[in-house]
Amino acid sequence: MKTKIIFLIMASFIVMTLPFRAYCGPNSSITGKVIESVTREPLSFATVALQNFDNRVVRGATTGDDGLFKIENLETGKYTLKISFIGFRDTLVNVEISDEPKRVDLGNLTLCEETMGIKSAIVTAKVPLLEQKLDKIVMNISESSIALGSNATEIIRRAPGVTIDSDGNLLLNGKPVQIWIDGRPSNLNGSALESFLESTDGSTIDKIEVIAHPSAKYDASGSGGIINLKTKKNFAKGLSGSARATLHAGFYDKPYPAADGSIMAGYRGEKSNTTITYSPRINKSFHSFASTTQFSDNRKIESYTQLDRIAKGHNLRISSDIFIDKKNIAGFIINGSLSGMRDTTSNNTGNLLYNGGILTQKTKTYIGNNFNYNNFSLNLNYTHIFKEGTEITSNIDYYNYYMPDGSSQRNIYLDQNENEISTPYEFRSSSEQLIKIYSAKTDFETGLWEKAKLESGLKYAVSLTDNSLIREEREDGLWVVNPYISSSFNYREDIAAAYATLSISPSDKFNLKAGIRGEMTQATGEWISSDTVTKKSYLDLFPSLFFGYNPSKTIRLSISYSKRVQRPNFEQLNPQRFYIDSESSMTGNPDILPQYTHNINISAGLGKFVTLTLRGDFTEKIIVQNPGIDPITGEKLFIWENFGNISTAGAAVSLTELPLTKWLSLTCNVFGGNMSSTDKDYSANRFIVNGNFRTTFALPWDCKFEVSGFYQSKMMFGYLIANPRADITLGLRKNLLNNNATISLLATDIFKTHTSTVSTANNPDFKYDVDVNYRSQRFAITFVYRFGQSKAIKTRKVGGSDEAGRVSTRN
Repeated sequence: MKTKIIFLIMASFIVMTLPFRAYCGPNSSITGKVIESVTREPLSFATVALQNFDNRVVRGATTGDDGLFKIENLETGKYTLKISFIGFRDTLVNVEISDEPKRVDLGNLTLCEETMGIKSAIVTAKVPLLEQKLDKIVMNISESSIALGSNATEIIRRAPGVTIDSDGNLLLNGKPVQIWIDGRPSNLNGSALESFLESTDGSTIDKIEVIAHPSAKYDASGSGGIINLKTKKNFAKGLSGSARATLHAGFYDKPYPAADGSIMAGYRGEKSNTTITYSPRINKSFHSFASTTQFSDNRKIESYTQLDRIAKGHNLRISSDIFIDKKNIAGFIINGSLSGMRDTTSNNTGNLLYNGGILTQKTKTYIGNNFNYNNFSLNLNYTHIFKEGTEITSNIDYYNYYMPDGSSQRNIYLDQNENEISTPYEFRSSSEQLIKIYSAKTDFETGLWEKAKLESGLKYAVSLTDNSLIREEREDGLWVVNPYISSSFNYREDIAAAYATLSISPSDKFNLKAGIRGEMTQATGEWISSDTVTKKSYLDLFPSLFFGYNPSKTIRLSISYSKRVQRPNFEQLNPQRFYIDSESSMTGNPDILPQYTHNINISAGLGKFVTLTLRGDFTEKIIVQNPGIDPITGEKLFIWENFGNISTAGAAVSLTELPLTKWLSLTCNVFGGNMSSTDKDYSANRFIVNGNFRTTFALPWDCKFEVSGFYQSKMMFGYLIANPRADITLGLRKNLLNNNATISLLATDIFKTHTSTVSTANNPDFKYDVDVNYRSQRFAITFVYRFGQSKAIKTRKVGGSDEAGRVSTRN
């Protein structure tokens, strides 16, 4: 029997602002008592934060057992007092500090429970999914159903403006992007970055900051900008944390199961705040490559490779902040990762050679790969606060990456009747890559006048990489080293940087932020096996400008400009050859030059829901993989090179929590524009569209259902063209055990449309097409249990590092 359709009520964000203003002055103090709205009982350990005009915390306090708090030594200015507690709505109080010293007692400040019953449904207070800031977009994903059971890669792919190139790399607005963790660069790329993100538990991520036009404060690297993953931290005093377990399965020609989990525990005391996170995983998946190479002499090679992969990994992260006194904060962050992947090929891996449409040769290929990724990093940081709004922060970082890999391949050559026609060709290789990075930086910021801030800093970083590859081939039963492919390559890069940024807010309607960053780069690449040394030295200036004007409460206007650089990563510089499949290999190029991008954005925010943007990105010397073909063997060789120029210009529409009905709202981002590519005698133009969306339904019985997806039209990457791709993902979650636990179901890529089809453009000698597929569709069930000393615990983020009293920005 059919049941009645349950009316779905979309959760709404409720902020209660008290209507009075308190006036006090220098050396003034504010006192009050935080109580529950229903029981009128005091709330202990509630967070009380005093924020200035740019939402930066300048004073903070925690309520005692009696709910009382006191904030002292206040200076003249306009502020917002924010009271937060897990399980309750935030309360905001406008405070203006005048010149006359005064003690202001705000009396009882009530906090309301987050949930309230409406018939059989539940409405839950929440933070908006997307927040549009002056220079970034913030995704609050901590309560997303899709975050549970997903890894970091899957979550980032749903961020506004994020797309994927022909090799599966993440792009922001069509350009390479830098991945940061808690305000620090990950210093990873290629397979190492892929391994790290896939092993990062999505439930440990609190926010994603999409910074398309970073200010001068940030490293200039990354032509597409920065995606900063902010992990969850502990804010309630005492011990708290969570434990998660997830089971996955993908069903294709056979099942591909997986399991992973995480344990996060934090302890916050009077003088310290420490968090420990451990995440293990085991994952079975596959990657397949089906390609066709058509030569101008009427020859054709059809290749197919399927790699069944088993991946195992362990991640450990320990972070701690030590509050020495009110003016000094020290801390450290330790990260460690151990992971490995093993690939084996299916029985139908190989290729077929046709001459004039007639099959003349079959090749059966057997591939075995072992990839390992080991990482250790250490950060030491220290902040000294001279006075309110003036502080200095220093960071010392050390990164160590060790990646030993092994690969083997055996090719058997047959005629159309399955008879061997030549001696099998068998080879193996072993490689090691060791990367060490040393970095030291100091950031200083101070207030100027009443509504201005100056930020400046220095940084010096040294990157060292040591690469070795030994290639052996079997001859007469013996393994013989191939000296032409075996190689050794060392690389050193020194970067010295300095920046200055000035922010001014002359009124509530105007915001201006301008900066300049200078970076001096010196690099030396030594290809020992070929006795070749490449040296580079260059100085770059990177200006940035942001201007915001809010003519009314419902209209927000802004314009921004920034210049970025994308230096070739270690994999792109390494001249060693690595095999992708049975007939494809890739190699780096020590002579690659950096690519530079100029970004311009003009946006208008209309009301609470709509943002319109005009965007232009202009990149020169773009780094791409250009395909080449051995005309005799048909082997594909992908070489990293500098392409000419790529420009993208168009418009975007963003909707944030737009209410379509009383029970349904929509969040989405759609971009459409023209992409042009030019290089020597090559020129192409294409209209492109990409976008993503997310809808959330609040169901009865404290359940939440989500539908999300993305679409990417046909795009150009140098001489390669990638066909459209899309994805629809479903998520369902329910809170249990008095909101201390959550169970969720996840189904990704339900139509199996997240595949890649790439082809070459305008090559007179050959035409190359490849279809890339992987275990994009999977089903997952996740259980999370939260523990701690705070009552009425919700999976809602209360405050952030600012609200917790860490007034520094550890960037």
